[in-house]
Amino acid sequence: MELQERYIAAGLKHIPPTEKDEVEKAMRRIIAERLQERGDSSEETEREVLRGLGSPRILAEKQLKEPPHLIGPELYGTYMLIVKIVMTVAVIGTLIGNTVDFIINGETLLHYFAQSFAAAIGVAIGAFGWVTLVFAIMERTAKQKILTEIQEDWSLADLPEQEVPQKPFSRIGVGFGIFFTVLLIVLVNQYSHLLGFYFTLDGGGRQFMPILNGEVFRGYLPYINGMLALQLLFTASKLLFTRWTYPVATANLILNALSFALLWIILQDSAILDPELVSNIAKATDGKVALSTMFNTIKAVFLFIFLLDSFEGFHDAYKNSKKPV
Repeated sequence: MELQERYIAAGLKHIPPTEKDEVEKAMRRIIAERLQERGDSSEETEREVLRGLGSPRILAEKQLKEPPHLIGPELYGTYMLIVKIVMTVAVIGTLIGNTVDFIINGETLLHYFAQSFAAAIGVAIGAFGWVTLVFAIMERTAKQKILTEIQEDWSLADLPEQEVPQKPFSRIGVGFGIFFTVLLIVLVNQYSHLLGFYFTLDGGGRQFMPILNGEVFRGYLPYINGMLALQLLFTASKLLFTRWTYPVATANLILNALSFALLWIILQDSAILDPELVSNIAKATDGKVALSTMFNTIKAVFLFIFLLDSFEGFHDAYKNSKKPV
């Protein structure tokens, strides 16, 4: 019965401590009833029964006493993890931006602390609200699909202490992905005006030359935010799907294609750069050729990254599709 014990242990891992005893009793009862129906307690029958019951996590969570909820137990653990990551990154990004702004503009220390505190509270509340809204929508629209995906991808090889040939998503990698996406959202919305070159002229004070034309960049900002929001949602969903599958790889390919299309459109518009920067580039080189070369290089680099990322997704999905019997 070692396999049964591992199955139950895997299911209880996601259950609150106060309810583990009741859930464990319910799981043992269900397994015992299925075995009794078969009239056989051999190892092969046990394996067939456990395969038929599906994911131990879902079976365990079905035994919970569920009160009315905004976000159910199937998504709650992932929801809390993402809330913590997003709120932390949003606050850190805001504080970094405020600090850079303070150093450049030389505001009073009192003003800096007051502004930082207010901005951190505001962005934390906003991050909490948006993540909660996304998961509340998923609870009511996509939860069943997510649970079905988990069930279909699950096998006995997923149980602890057994070799798992599938390549799961790295939780650390997913965490970093969420971290940098949220950080980028904060920076492009609040501190894009600080992106530029800082230099000191002989006999003069510190100078700053922005890279972006603020007015033109703000015109693209809604599309950039939309793409970053999709990227954040996709990255967070990896914690639910746990590994590459063909539908996940296809979604990744579509997202990469949309991201590259948006990048292409933006880089077709040379007005995205600050006019003074363009003028200085034109003085030092053949302006049009230099800008065209720079933009084409950026396109090529990102095209390679997107193609490599898409290929890796389908490659891992193919390997994961070869599940053990």
